[in-house]
Order: sequence, then structure tokens, then C-alpha cells
Amino acid sequence: MQFSGKPQVLRRVSQVPSVLAFSQTAPDANRFGESIRILLRWKGSVYKAIWKDLLVYYALYYLLTILHNFVLGDDGKKAFMVLAKYCLRNSNSINLMIMLSFFTSTALQRLFTVQTMIPGTAKVITFFVMSLKPNLPEGPIIVEQFARWTVIAWILTFRVVCKPLRTMFPNMISLQVAGIIREKERLILERVETEHNTTPRALVVIDWMILLLKETSIHNRFTEKSNHLKSLDVVMSFKKSCGNTIKFATKNIPYALIQAAIIVVYTYGLMTLMARNFDDADSAGFMTGIVNYFPIIPSLQFFVFLVWLNFGRIAVNPFGTDEDDIDVKLLLETHIQDSYRLANLYAQDLESVFGAMPQKQYNEAPSS
Repeated sequence: MQFSGKPQVLRRVSQVPSVLAFSQTAPDANRFGESIRILLRWKGSVYKAIWKDLLVYYALYYLLTILHNFVLGDDGKKAFMVLAKYCLRNSNSINLMIMLSFFTSTALQRLFTVQTMIPGTAKVITFFVMSLKPNLPEGPIIVEQFARWTVIAWILTFRVVCKPLRTMFPNMISLQVAGIIREKERLILERVETEHNTTPRALVVIDWMILLLKETSIHNRFTEKSNHLKSLDVVMSFKKSCGNTIKFATKNIPYALIQAAIIVVYTYGLMTLMARNFDDADSAGFMTGIVNYFPIIPSLQFFVFLVWLNFGRIAVNPFGTDEDDIDVKLLLETHIQDSYRLANLYAQDLESVFGAMPQKQYNEAPSS
């Protein structure tokens, strides 16, 4: 396969998908000390997600403590204690469980739908390559064209839904500079937008693939006539996956729902900042220091809800820049490598890979 200006897709061993899958496999539950190892993990951890919020929370808590102990007068301290009792009494009146359960379940259901809709290029390219008659003079050219258009359709699909990929390829010229599309293809795709055509560019490229199937059938290049319709079914499934990915990823969860979840969680956090039981603390001297300087229980409750909220927000946009998001750039490299490898299958056979095979004598024997 010949992309003009073949992009560099060499990786370190740690970036190979099989190695990544192994390194990200969930740990065994029965291994001794595995729970401690999980708690001490920083990458992708809950600590990394909330440490900034944790610093702000404790800074505000200590500022309020200093305000109460050293700044306010007697009347101010009485007002502070009344407000603290009010917050303590009403902090549990906010039903966070229902709100966060609804928000995260909606986000996760949508995430699962988006993940199952992600299009793949390997099946489309492989089926087309295996459907062609072998040893056609024009075969490698047709295969290269089809495989390249498949990758282009995939890229244009994820440019719509993935900000990192859109940053990587901000316009059609950047795709041409990277050697992914050619000048004539770029002009056609740019004209689609200037003509106010609402069809996504990815689907326009898939239309080119359908026309290539039509031309291949007309010139009798398929091994069987039925391969035309079979290949068309595979391409239409690919087109449906691309369309669904764009549809589900662009029709986002209503911002009102996200805002409501954020407001509820941070309101609860502000109430826990003020909620202090001075009456019980005064009855035991050492408790005064704990209430003023070690807000372990109220902060723990708040941060459990905050982690829950962040988990839902990450699920809302799985193609973003968060550490746990789907690495679309790595997927792109994988699809480009697959397109080269699968397109080269047209000109290969087992002997070109392994040399003389044991079954060669039977392959060359005349059929009875």
C-alpha cells in the first residue's frame, strides 16, 4: 500500500496494543498484597483525579477555622456556630445518591453504546482483498485505493467526535500534508462543505468506496459475482458504524443534567466545610482540635461523591484528553499499520512467507 508520504508509525514496545492490553489487565483478586499495590498506584488513580480539589477543600477549611478562632469577635463566633449547626443538620438533606446514580448510569450507558459502535477497518479491507481475483495487473492499485479510502473515512469520522484528532488534523490541508489524502480528494471534500452539503465527509468517502466496488464488478474483477453484494454489505455495515459514532458522540448528554450533578456535589462540599459539631467538641478538649483541623469524615464523604461525579464526567466524553479516555491517536496508528499489512496480502501467499509448504505437492497434483 502506498500512502504518499508514508506516516511514521514506529512505536516503543510499551505502545504495542498487545503490550498495552497486558499492562492494563485488572489485577488478580487472590494475590496477597494486591489491594495495597492498587491503593499505591498513581497513574489513573483517584488521587490524581481529585488532588487539586483536595488542596482547595482543606485550604478553605483551615481558612474558616482561622476566621472563627482568631478573626471573628464574640458575636461573629456565635453567628458562625449557628451557621455551622445549620449546615450540620441539613447536610444530609441533599439526596446525592439519586442524582449521581442517574447521572453516572446515563453516562455509562451512553459510553457502552459509543464503544460498541466504534467502526473497524480490518474486516472491510480484508473482505475486499480476498474477494478479488488473484494476480490482476491492476489488483495492487485497486486494493491500495480501497484500503486508503477506508482509513480516510475512519479518520474523518473521528475528527468530528475526537478533539485530540481534530487538533492533529485541523483541516483537509493537514491531511494532505500528512500524505493521507491527495489533492483532488481534498478539493472534493472541501467543496462538499462550501456547497452546504450536510452529509458528513466520512460518508462521502464511503460513497467513493461503493463506486469502486461497482467499477470492480463491472470489469469482472471479483472471483465470484456474488462477492460484489457481499462486499457491499460489509461496506454498508462500516458506513452504519461511522454514522452511529458521529450521531451518538455529537448528541451529548444535556448540559442541564451535568450542571445539576456538579451543583449538587459542590453544594454538599461547601456545606461540609461549615458543618461542625462544636457542642460535642467542647465536652472533650481533644475533640476541639479534631473538629478544627482534621475534617476526615466530612471530607471523605464529599470526595467519594466527587470521584463519583468525575467518573461520570469522564464517561460523557470518552474521546477527550483525560487519561482514561480512548486513545484515538493510537487507534489511528493501528488502523494505518493494519491497512498496509492487509493490502499487502493481495500479492502474498503462504510460500512467500514460509517457503515451500508440506501441502505443496497436493496443491500441484492434478484434480481427479
